[in-house]
Amino acid sequence: MFFLIQKPLGLSSFSVIAHLRKRFGIRKIGHTGTLDPLATGLLLVATDNSTKLIAYIDKARKTYVFTVRLDGSTPSCDLDTEVEYVHAHILEQARTTITQEKIQKMIDIHFSGKIVQIPPVYSALKVNGQRAYDMARAGQKTMLPERAIQIYSSRIISFSFPEITIEMEVSSGTYIRSIARDLGEKLGLAGYVTMLHRKKIEHLSEQEAKTIEDLVISDALSYEQVFPAFEILSPSSEILQKLENGLKFPNSLELKSGQKYLVKDGEKYTSLIEERDGIVRICANNIA
Repeated sequence: MFFLIQKPLGLSSFSVIAHLRKRFGIRKIGHTGTLDPLATGLLLVATDNSTKLIAYIDKARKTYVFTVRLDGSTPSCDLDTEVEYVHAHILEQARTTITQEKIQKMIDIHFSGKIVQIPPVYSALKVNGQRAYDMARAGQKTMLPERAIQIYSSRIISFSFPEITIEMEVSSGTYIRSIARDLGEKLGLAGYVTMLHRKKIEHLSEQEAKTIEDLVISDALSYEQVFPAFEILSPSSEILQKLENGLKFPNSLELKSGQKYLVKDGEKYTSLIEERDGIVRICANNIA
Protein backbone atom coordinates (compact mmCIF):
# COMPACT_ATOMS: atom_id res chain seq x y z
CA MET A 1 0.00 0.00 0.00
CA PHE A 2 0.97 3.62 -0.52
CA PHE A 3 0.10 6.42 1.90
CA LEU A 4 0.59 10.14 1.38
CA ILE A 5 1.51 11.75 4.70
CA GLN A 6 1.51 15.42 5.65
CA LYS A 7 4.71 15.44 7.73
CA PRO A 8 4.66 17.94 10.60
CA LEU A 9 7.47 20.21 11.73
CA GLY A 10 9.97 18.64 14.11
CA LEU A 11 9.57 14.99 13.13
CA SER A 12 12.14 13.19 11.01
CA SER A 13 11.04 10.98 8.14
CA PHE A 14 12.37 8.02 10.16
CA SER A 15 10.14 9.00 13.10
CA VAL A 16 7.08 9.04 10.84
CA ILE A 17 7.97 5.59 9.54
CA ALA A 18 8.49 4.28 13.08
CA HIS A 19 5.14 5.71 14.18
CA LEU A 20 3.26 4.05 11.31
CA ARG A 21 5.07 0.73 11.80
CA LYS A 22 4.05 0.61 15.46
CA ARG A 23 0.52 1.94 14.95
CA PHE A 24 -0.49 -0.43 12.16
CA GLY A 25 1.82 -3.35 12.93
CA ILE A 26 3.60 -2.98 9.59
CA ARG A 27 6.91 -4.82 9.33
CA LYS A 28 8.12 -3.63 5.92
CA ILE A 29 7.87 0.09 5.20
CA GLY A 30 9.82 2.75 3.33
CA HIS A 31 9.44 6.20 1.82
CA THR A 32 10.24 7.91 -1.46
CA GLY A 33 12.29 10.90 -0.35
CA THR A 34 13.53 12.17 3.00
CA LEU A 35 12.30 15.35 4.62
CA ASP A 36 14.45 16.96 7.31
CA PRO A 37 12.88 17.48 10.77
CA LEU A 38 12.69 21.24 10.08
CA ALA A 39 10.80 20.62 6.81
CA THR A 40 7.10 19.96 6.44
CA GLY A 41 4.89 18.54 3.72
CA LEU A 42 4.38 15.48 1.61
CA LEU A 43 6.01 12.17 2.44
CA LEU A 44 4.98 9.23 0.25
CA VAL A 45 5.18 5.98 2.21
CA ALA A 46 5.07 2.42 0.83
CA THR A 47 4.35 -0.69 2.89
CA ASP A 48 4.79 -4.44 2.46
CA ASN A 49 5.05 -5.56 -1.18
CA SER A 50 4.44 -2.02 -2.45
CA THR A 51 8.00 -1.21 -1.35
CA LYS A 52 9.10 -3.09 -4.50
CA LEU A 53 7.70 -0.16 -6.51
CA ILE A 54 9.48 2.64 -4.65
CA ALA A 55 12.16 2.82 -7.34
CA TYR A 56 9.52 3.79 -9.90
CA ILE A 57 8.36 6.89 -8.00
CA ASP A 58 11.55 7.69 -6.03
CA LYS A 59 12.94 9.83 -8.88
CA ALA A 60 9.76 11.89 -9.25
CA ARG A 61 9.81 15.66 -9.58
CA LYS A 62 9.05 17.49 -6.37
CA THR A 63 7.65 20.98 -5.75
CA TYR A 64 8.74 22.99 -2.73
CA VAL A 65 7.82 26.32 -1.17
CA PHE A 66 10.69 27.71 0.87
CA THR A 67 11.86 30.90 2.54
CA VAL A 68 15.44 32.11 2.32
CA ARG A 69 16.95 34.72 4.64
CA LEU A 70 19.79 36.64 3.05
CA ASP A 71 21.27 38.01 6.28
CA GLY A 72 23.66 35.21 7.16
CA SER A 73 24.84 31.63 6.72
CA THR A 74 24.81 28.42 8.74
CA PRO A 75 26.83 25.20 8.39
CA SER A 76 23.61 23.24 7.76
CA CYS A 77 22.17 25.92 5.44
CA ASP A 78 19.07 26.09 7.66
CA LEU A 79 18.14 26.84 11.28
CA ASP A 80 19.52 23.54 12.60
CA THR A 81 22.89 25.21 13.28
CA GLU A 82 23.99 28.63 14.48
CA VAL A 83 23.68 31.62 12.16
CA GLU A 84 26.75 33.69 11.30
CA TYR A 85 25.27 37.04 10.33
CA VAL A 86 26.39 39.31 7.51
CA HIS A 87 27.83 42.61 8.75
CA ALA A 88 25.13 45.21 9.41
CA HIS A 89 26.49 47.85 7.02
CA ILE A 90 26.57 45.33 4.15
CA LEU A 91 22.95 44.49 4.85
CA GLU A 92 21.92 48.12 4.90
CA GLN A 93 23.56 48.68 1.53
CA ALA A 94 21.97 45.55 0.10
CA ARG A 95 18.55 46.66 1.35
CA THR A 96 18.56 49.41 -1.27
CA THR A 97 20.11 47.42 -4.13
CA ILE A 98 18.59 43.93 -3.84
CA THR A 99 15.18 43.96 -5.52
CA GLN A 100 12.75 41.21 -6.41
CA GLU A 101 13.56 41.80 -10.07
CA LYS A 102 17.27 41.33 -9.42
CA ILE A 103 16.63 38.10 -7.52
CA GLN A 104 14.37 36.78 -10.28
CA LYS A 105 17.05 37.53 -12.88
CA MET A 106 19.64 35.70 -10.77
CA ILE A 107 17.31 32.69 -10.50
CA ASP A 108 16.67 32.71 -14.25
CA ILE A 109 20.40 32.76 -15.01
CA HIS A 110 21.82 30.44 -12.35
CA PHE A 111 18.94 28.33 -11.00
CA SER A 112 17.01 27.21 -14.05
CA GLY A 113 17.26 24.07 -16.17
CA LYS A 114 20.14 21.64 -15.70
CA ILE A 115 22.68 22.83 -13.14
CA VAL A 116 25.17 21.33 -10.68
CA GLN A 117 25.17 21.88 -6.94
CA ILE A 118 27.18 20.78 -3.92
CA PRO A 119 25.01 19.21 -1.19
CA PRO A 120 25.21 20.67 2.32
CA VAL A 121 27.78 19.03 4.57
CA TYR A 122 24.87 18.39 6.94
CA SER A 123 23.24 15.75 4.75
CA ALA A 124 22.57 12.01 4.87
CA LEU A 125 24.95 11.34 1.99
CA LYS A 126 27.76 8.91 2.79
CA VAL A 127 31.47 9.67 2.58
CA ASN A 128 33.72 6.62 2.99
CA GLY A 129 30.86 4.78 4.65
CA GLN A 130 29.99 7.58 7.09
CA ARG A 131 27.02 9.94 7.01
CA ALA A 132 28.14 13.43 6.11
CA TYR A 133 26.12 14.98 8.96
CA ASP A 134 27.82 12.70 11.51
CA MET A 135 31.22 13.80 10.23
CA ALA A 136 30.16 17.46 10.30
CA ARG A 137 28.87 17.20 13.88
CA ALA A 138 32.13 15.53 14.89
CA GLY A 139 34.05 18.49 13.47
CA GLN A 140 35.51 16.52 10.56
CA LYS A 141 35.93 18.51 7.38
CA THR A 142 34.60 16.93 4.23
CA MET A 143 33.85 18.02 0.69
CA LEU A 144 30.88 16.45 -1.04
CA PRO A 145 31.06 16.08 -4.82
CA GLU A 146 28.94 18.14 -7.18
CA ARG A 147 25.76 16.56 -8.47
CA ALA A 148 23.68 17.32 -11.52
CA ILE A 149 20.09 18.36 -10.88
CA GLN A 150 17.33 20.05 -12.85
CA ILE A 151 15.07 22.96 -11.94
CA TYR A 152 11.92 22.84 -14.03
CA SER A 153 10.17 25.99 -12.87
CA SER A 154 10.28 28.64 -10.17
CA ARG A 155 8.38 31.71 -9.06
CA ILE A 156 8.84 34.27 -6.33
CA ILE A 157 5.87 34.24 -3.98
CA SER A 158 6.90 37.16 -1.78
CA PHE A 159 9.89 39.36 -1.02
CA SER A 160 10.60 41.64 1.91
CA PHE A 161 14.31 42.09 2.49
CA PRO A 162 16.06 40.08 3.81
CA GLU A 163 13.48 37.31 3.26
CA ILE A 164 12.31 35.81 0.00
CA THR A 165 9.79 32.99 -0.44
CA ILE A 166 10.03 30.89 -3.60
CA GLU A 167 8.09 28.02 -5.16
CA MET A 168 10.28 25.66 -7.18
CA GLU A 169 9.77 22.38 -9.03
CA VAL A 170 12.95 20.32 -9.06
CA SER A 171 14.34 16.91 -9.91
CA SER A 172 14.95 14.19 -7.37
CA GLY A 173 18.17 14.66 -5.42
CA THR A 174 17.94 18.47 -5.31
CA TYR A 175 18.95 20.12 -2.05
CA ILE A 176 16.87 23.25 -1.49
CA ARG A 177 19.26 24.25 1.30
CA SER A 178 22.08 24.37 -1.27
CA ILE A 179 19.96 26.58 -3.50
CA ALA A 180 19.42 28.98 -0.58
CA ARG A 181 23.14 29.05 0.18
CA ASP A 182 24.15 29.54 -3.44
CA LEU A 183 21.49 32.17 -4.17
CA GLY A 184 22.72 34.24 -1.24
CA GLU A 185 26.29 34.00 -2.50
CA LYS A 186 25.28 34.99 -6.04
CA LEU A 187 23.63 38.09 -4.60
CA GLY A 188 26.83 39.02 -2.76
CA LEU A 189 25.40 38.11 0.63
CA ALA A 190 24.65 34.73 2.23
CA GLY A 191 21.55 32.62 2.54
CA TYR A 192 19.90 29.90 4.61
CA VAL A 193 16.48 28.26 4.73
CA THR A 194 14.03 29.27 7.45
CA MET A 195 10.98 27.44 6.07
CA LEU A 196 10.76 24.44 3.74
CA HIS A 197 7.53 22.77 2.64
CA ARG A 198 7.08 20.03 0.04
CA LYS A 199 3.72 20.61 -1.65
CA LYS A 200 3.81 18.13 -4.56
CA ILE A 201 5.44 14.83 -5.48
CA GLU A 202 5.09 14.62 -9.26
CA HIS A 203 1.28 14.67 -9.73
CA LEU A 204 0.42 13.96 -6.08
CA SER A 205 -0.75 17.02 -4.15
CA GLU A 206 -1.74 17.89 -0.62
CA GLN A 207 -5.39 17.20 -1.38
CA GLU A 208 -4.66 13.44 -1.15
CA ALA A 209 -2.54 13.72 2.02
CA LYS A 210 -3.41 12.80 5.60
CA THR A 211 -1.80 13.69 8.91
CA ILE A 212 -0.26 10.81 10.84
CA GLU A 213 -2.94 11.28 13.52
CA ASP A 214 -5.86 11.04 11.06
CA LEU A 215 -4.45 8.32 8.80
CA VAL A 216 -6.36 5.03 8.57
CA ILE A 217 -5.69 1.96 6.42
CA SER A 218 -8.53 2.86 4.06
CA ASP A 219 -6.61 6.04 3.11
CA ALA A 220 -4.20 3.93 1.04
CA LEU A 221 -3.73 5.25 -2.48
CA SER A 222 -4.48 2.97 -5.40
CA TYR A 223 -1.70 2.06 -7.79
CA GLU A 224 -3.61 4.01 -10.45
CA GLN A 225 -3.30 7.13 -8.28
CA VAL A 226 0.40 6.66 -7.65
CA PHE A 227 1.31 5.56 -11.18
CA PRO A 228 -1.14 7.20 -13.61
CA ALA A 229 1.31 6.80 -16.52
CA PHE A 230 1.34 3.00 -16.16
CA GLU A 231 -1.25 1.11 -18.17
CA ILE A 232 -3.38 -1.68 -16.69
CA LEU A 233 -3.22 -5.14 -18.21
CA SER A 234 -5.34 -8.24 -17.48
CA PRO A 235 -3.73 -11.02 -19.55
CA SER A 236 -4.75 -14.64 -19.93
CA SER A 237 -4.19 -17.19 -17.20
CA GLU A 238 -1.36 -18.69 -19.26
CA ILE A 239 0.51 -15.37 -19.30
CA LEU A 240 -0.22 -14.82 -15.61
CA GLN A 241 1.34 -18.20 -14.87
CA LYS A 242 4.47 -17.29 -16.82
CA LEU A 243 4.77 -14.01 -14.92
CA GLU A 244 4.20 -15.75 -11.61
CA ASN A 245 7.06 -18.11 -12.46
CA GLY A 246 9.31 -15.17 -13.32
CA LEU A 247 9.59 -16.07 -16.99
CA LYS A 248 10.53 -13.71 -19.81
CA PHE A 249 8.79 -14.31 -23.13
CA PRO A 250 8.44 -12.76 -26.60
CA ASN A 251 6.15 -9.75 -26.85
CA SER A 252 2.97 -11.57 -27.88
CA LEU A 253 0.91 -9.05 -25.87
CA GLU A 254 1.73 -6.23 -28.30
CA LEU A 255 3.07 -4.06 -25.51
CA LYS A 256 4.30 -0.60 -26.39
CA SER A 257 8.07 -0.25 -26.26
CA GLY A 258 9.19 1.45 -23.06
CA GLN A 259 5.69 1.53 -21.56
CA LYS A 260 5.22 -0.02 -18.12
CA TYR A 261 2.14 -2.11 -17.32
CA LEU A 262 0.53 -3.02 -14.01
CA VAL A 263 -0.77 -6.57 -14.34
CA LYS A 264 -4.01 -7.54 -12.61
CA ASP A 265 -5.49 -10.95 -11.93
CA GLY A 266 -9.12 -10.03 -11.29
CA GLU A 267 -8.93 -7.29 -8.63
CA LYS A 268 -5.45 -8.23 -7.46
CA TYR A 269 -2.24 -6.67 -8.77
CA THR A 270 0.42 -9.26 -9.51
CA SER A 271 3.31 -7.70 -11.47
CA LEU A 272 4.85 -4.67 -13.06
CA ILE A 273 6.16 -5.47 -16.55
CA GLU A 274 7.59 -3.75 -19.60
CA GLU A 275 8.72 -4.57 -23.12
CA ARG A 276 12.42 -4.30 -23.88
CA ASP A 277 14.06 -5.46 -27.11
CA GLY A 278 11.00 -7.46 -28.10
CA ILE A 279 10.88 -9.36 -24.80
CA VAL A 280 8.34 -8.96 -21.99
CA ARG A 281 10.35 -8.48 -18.84
CA ILE A 282 9.27 -8.40 -15.21
CA CYS A 283 10.15 -5.26 -13.26
CA ALA A 284 8.55 -6.51 -10.02
CA ASN A 285 6.49 -9.54 -9.04
CA ASN A 286 4.09 -10.21 -6.15
CA ILE A 287 3.23 -6.52 -5.71
CA ALA A 288 -0.22 -6.93 -4.12
